[in-house]
Amino acid sequence: MKNQQKNERIFTEIDACRLCSSNDLHEVLDLSSQPPANSLRKDLNELVPNAPLKLLQCGYCSGVQLTATVDPAYLFSQYVWVTATSATARIYSEFYCIEVLKRTAVKSPFVVEVASNDGTFLKQFKEKGCSILGVDPAKNIATKATSAGIPTLAEFFDVTIAQKILVEHQRPNIVMARNVIPHVKEIHSIVEGLSGLVNSDGIVVIEFHYAKTIAEELHYDSIYHEHLFYFSIKSLSALFAQYGLYPFDAFSSPISGGSLVLFFSSKKIKPSIALSDLIETEEQSGLNHLSTWQKFGAESKKHADNLKKIVAKYARNGPLVAYGASARSSTLMNFAGISNQEIDSVIDRNPIKHGLYTPGTNIPIVSYEEGLKRLDGKHLLLLAWNFEEEIVQDLRASGFKGDIIVPLPNEVHVR
Repeated sequence: MKNQQKNERIFTEIDACRLCSSNDLHEVLDLSSQPPANSLRKDLNELVPNAPLKLLQCGYCSGVQLTATVDPAYLFSQYVWVTATSATARIYSEFYCIEVLKRTAVKSPFVVEVASNDGTFLKQFKEKGCSILGVDPAKNIATKATSAGIPTLAEFFDVTIAQKILVEHQRPNIVMARNVIPHVKEIHSIVEGLSGLVNSDGIVVIEFHYAKTIAEELHYDSIYHEHLFYFSIKSLSALFAQYGLYPFDAFSSPISGGSLVLFFSSKKIKPSIALSDLIETEEQSGLNHLSTWQKFGAESKKHADNLKKIVAKYARNGPLVAYGASARSSTLMNFAGISNQEIDSVIDRNPIKHGLYTPGTNIPIVSYEEGLKRLDGKHLLLLAWNFEEEIVQDLRASGFKGDIIVPLPNEVHVR
């Protein structure tokens, strides 16, 4: 793990919008200074640096974004999220593949995925006879994917890598970027690279945690340093239009508790009924108005205070066990002030995380089997609430009978 000192500066802060360069920026939520959410470590003496976690909105283009940009090499060179860990993601990958292939007339397309992780989604396309190529900056994950038969370039995707793909391979018919566009510092270079990869018959498929869902269901836990942007259809479409890409269709995704998949083309195609309905609903909701995000900020603070009180009440009879050492769990616990005084350990099914400690809260991460032993006579805080049904079913089938505190969406509830 990274051996950093607390006072090491790993970030810069913006004074203009990353999307349109406007200086008309308005702060909507300050989640205080926090360590990067995936700064897991083995040794509690190994200190990690903090960075501001503030959310603002641009008054010109309505783009919602963070003030701080953490060094991408710190965040992504060694990554701890593996897509195949989630049964929901594995099941969804098949549905996603079918939906994407519906939008191309090419019989056996060449598919490139940016930020392909362990290749779970590309595997579906390979099994349906497509040629595939992944691009992912995490060398540990890219090596694992390539070994599993999913060829993957261990690179940060940008204009240069796009040109490399065109020289060494062929022009892709489909370029996908799932849950990565909100992450990237050099966003203009990446979108330009996506645009340069496809011709007039190609499509670009972008999946992102939808800002409307975040705002309406209080997903403040999805705000962490890896996520620089929180896109609406309007703000994402305006960015892509700068590079000659225009949306023509969409469908909803269960990932992250509520995402959208948008299809872009270099041709201006009449938007589908599904996309037109989404655009109209977004406009009517006021999602792109500053007042909506100011309300989100105020409600998030109230929710975090209430969650802290509920967890503290349960912890009077002894610390709880939590489930899900995800990036979003780091924001949730640090913002709500939940620590190792209330939480004994965090269960996670990803073996890469076992034996490590959570950033800022210093809670040990344990395997599912070890966690079940620790749960004896205790209650559980479900940090990975976006996989609620999957996890609750597993826990009950394993014999756990205690209360399960589910913090989100919207209000805290107990199962």
